[in-house]
Amino acid sequence: MENPFKASQARCEQVYQNTGITYEVISLLAEFETDPAFLEAIMPPCFKVPDRPVGRFVINKARTHSLEVGEAGHTFSDMSVLAFDCKIDGLEGPIEYSPIAYFDQEPVIYSGREFLGEPKRYGKTQLFVMNNRAHATLERFGLPIAEMIVELGPDQGEQAPVSNYAAHLKCCLTHHQNEMMYDPISVLSRREQKHSVLRSGEGVLRFLGGPKDALDEVPITKILNFSYTESLVTYTNPVPAITYPDREAIMPYYLGTCQNYGR
Repeated sequence: MENPFKASQARCEQVYQNTGITYEVISLLAEFETDPAFLEAIMPPCFKVPDRPVGRFVINKARTHSLEVGEAGHTFSDMSVLAFDCKIDGLEGPIEYSPIAYFDQEPVIYSGREFLGEPKRYGKTQLFVMNNRAHATLERFGLPIAEMIVELGPDQGEQAPVSNYAAHLKCCLTHHQNEMMYDPISVLSRREQKHSVLRSGEGVLRFLGGPKDALDEVPITKILNFSYTESLVTYTNPVPAITYPDREAIMPYYLGTCQNYGR
């Protein structure tokens, strides 16, 4: 009898190949300019603020593309991400740093946090499109903490693939919870997105915030655009991780994004 708690050789080989994972993603996204001083304050020292302080907030529904219809787990996961453009020495952009992300499924949360250092918290999203009106909300602890309402234009059709990098700060606390087990690491994932549906629009983005979520403190100085997309998004990890020995300098950024402390 095979050990059910030991991965098979076939599964290990699949993991070792590291060919990436593709997801089906339905998104409502807002792109905006923010205050440069705010961005400077929240950016960990291993990342740099770009010349133009641009942020994005997206409310998604996502599921793994490789599953066949009818397979267990073939359901859409709730997903919402706040991200800002950043720069990293030696890597050509575009690169996004995400101080916070929300998901509603346990495997998605712990795998992203443990392996990539993604600052995932539990959250629920709603995303509805009726004719030319899109409405999306993000909820935490039973409260709406962000909302988008957008009037959409016509579908611009299938788009050429575009790619960027997602930058994360991977840390691990000891069992004492007051010190790091190893030096912080910056992890970079390459994302290739191919939109089958793209609709631009005009609307409103509201950051409402909550007792443990400071979204309402994110300054929006100018809305740049709204878009609704249906896409295939493939994640790979081709860039080696970079280790930063200054643990004390990075510790506050880790505790401020990856822990559910009150504000």
